[in-house]
Amino acid sequence: MSNELMCVEDIIGGVMQEAKQLSGGLVSLEAEQNYAIQQIYKNQMAADVAVRNPVSVQNAIRNLSAIGISLNPATKHAYLVPRDKAICLDISYMGLMHLAQQTGSILWGQARIVYSNDKYENQGLTKEPLHVFNSFGHRGDKVGVYCCVKLPNGDFLTEEMSAKQVEEVKNTSKAKNSSYSPWVTFEEEMWKKSAVKRASKYWPSNSARLQEAIHVINEHEGLEDDTDEKVELIKKLNMYASDQYTPMELFGFVKSVKDERLNQWLCGQFKKGEKTAGVKKIGEGRNQYFAYLEIFKGDDVSAIEEAKDELTKVELSMINSGLNN
Repeated sequence: MSNELMCVEDIIGGVMQEAKQLSGGLVSLEAEQNYAIQQIYKNQMAADVAVRNPVSVQNAIRNLSAIGISLNPATKHAYLVPRDKAICLDISYMGLMHLAQQTGSILWGQARIVYSNDKYENQGLTKEPLHVFNSFGHRGDKVGVYCCVKLPNGDFLTEEMSAKQVEEVKNTSKAKNSSYSPWVTFEEEMWKKSAVKRASKYWPSNSARLQEAIHVINEHEGLEDDTDEKVELIKKLNMYASDQYTPMELFGFVKSVKDERLNQWLCGQFKKGEKTAGVKKIGEGRNQYFAYLEIFKGDDVSAIEEAKDELTKVELSMINSGLNN
């Protein structure tokens, strides 16, 4: 371990001069250097990953310096964690709240999970929600989470997410089922962090440091910054994959996503155990679409009229659009 420690010290020390320039005095880099070495040293897996992927360690130090977040374990704001063969800067929901307060976006805030045995009431835009619970009893299952903040002008803003919405966010993570995923190891933390990230979009002042922190979190959790858009796409994908919609309608929805990279990602987001059937249904819809398109391009009037009777309004609209392109 002593040799590994020396390597880790060299890796971190090699980026400290650059980190000081990025920090601009936001944090004490001498202290952060010690915190970083301690965090990696106390975890054998982290030490192994750091030695194998030193660039990831230095990138994590650059990120914490630019954001101005501390690894001080007493604050619980940020950590260096091994994830997917790299050392990542993991910022907690408390770290995000700290950044928001420090940069003047909010006066204070809190994120809490609501359980089935709690009493929770949204009391409108100008008041904090009412949340009453027994801290020492069985609170039941998680049903939702909220983030409530007080703005500099004295107003309150509360963002709520149901258990279903949190699950939808989780499903956009590439690493959701991996043993190293924070959704597996720190589930409650991830619920709160999801609410804080979504709430921050509606705060009147959203600092560059806070935005960068959220970008770093999303990147290392396997999410993209357009998480809300992807959640909606997944919901629509599974809706069109149901028996209520035809193969051609499913194909039409997938075809409407023009970004090739996003389109490829979307085709892998069917519910667990339904991917093969979903991809097959898209293929069937594609074949049907081009077959009907050929009929409508032809001169057989009776075949065209028969096809019109067979198609739904959505399918007919797809064909008309295809004929006009």
